[in-house]
Amino acid sequence: MTENEKLNEMVENKPETVEEDLIEKLTKEKEQLTKYLKQLKAEFENFKKDTLRDREMILKNANEYLLTKLIPVLDDLERAFNAVEQGATFEDFYKGMKLIYKKLWKLLNNEGFFKIEVGQKFDPFEHEAVERIETEEKEEYDVLEVVENGYKYHSKVLKPAKVKVAVKPSRGDNGAQTV
Repeated sequence: MTENEKLNEMVENKPETVEEDLIEKLTKEKEQLTKYLKQLKAEFENFKKDTLRDREMILKNANEYLLTKLIPVLDDLERAFNAVEQGATFEDFYKGMKLIYKKLWKLLNNEGFFKIEVGQKFDPFEHEAVERIETEEKEEYDVLEVVENGYKYHSKVLKPAKVKVAVKPSRGDNGAQTV
C-alpha cells in the first residue's frame, strides 16, 4: 500500500487523528531539518576557522623559508662590518658589499622577485611617469631617465619604476593644441 493510500484510508476512518499524525510528522521533520541545519552551520564555521588557521600557517612557513634564505646574507653583512672595525680598507669593504648585494639579488631572483627593466618606451603597467619633458630629440613617450627603480614579484608589479618621459613640445599660441 502506498503512502497516499494510507493517508486516504486514515482520512476516511479518523480525520482528527490524521491531522494530529500529520502535525506530529511535520513537527518531527522540522526538528530534524533544524538539527541538520545547525550541524551544517557549525561544520561551516569550523571549516572557516580551519581554513584561516591553515592560511596563517602557510604564510608563517613561507616567511620562515625566506628568512632562512636571508640568514647567510645577514651573516655576510656582519662579517663585513666586523672586518671594517678590525681595520679593513674602504676598497675591501666596498668589494665585499658589492658581493653581498649580488648574493642578495640572486636569492631574490630565485624567489621570483625582480627589478623592473626599463625599456625605451613608457609602459603604464610597469612605469609611473613622474615628469614629462618636452623634446624634439626623442620619440614621444620614450623613457628619458629612471628616477626610482620598480620591482615585481613574478608577474605582479609591487612598485612601478618612476620615470621621466619625453613628450613633443606644445605648439604655443598659433592655434595648435597644447598638452
